[in-house]
Amino acid sequence: MTARRSPIILLALGASAVLLSGCASGGDAGFCGPLLDDTQTSATAFSPLIPGMNSEGDVTARLALIEKVEPTPELAEDLEAWKGYLTVAADSITDDPTAMITAYDDDVKASGEALFDYYTGTCMQ
Repeated sequence: MTARRSPIILLALGASAVLLSGCASGGDAGFCGPLLDDTQTSATAFSPLIPGMNSEGDVTARLALIEKVEPTPELAEDLEAWKGYLTVAADSITDDPTAMITAYDDDVKASGEALFDYYTGTCMQ
């Protein structure tokens, strides 16, 4: 009787590991995993920063999270563009917010939207 229960227990443990890894959420664990591990930061990770409303800590937290995300092939350029924007923001939010505003151009906006769409459409499913 114990021998029959062991495979069931192993199957249940395996399914639990998949659920915890973020794979069962419908997403790519390398992209989605870090975002699902920090839902508070990921909720705003792909939103533009606003001087006076966002702090240096906000920028630093977003950049640290995004650096953990592994790009999917179709989002590699978008992720690099977004990291570039966050890097400029981290360097300038307190001293030169204009640089941060200027860095948020149409290409960065499109990248942020693509990343957000993937996050909500794939990771959050």
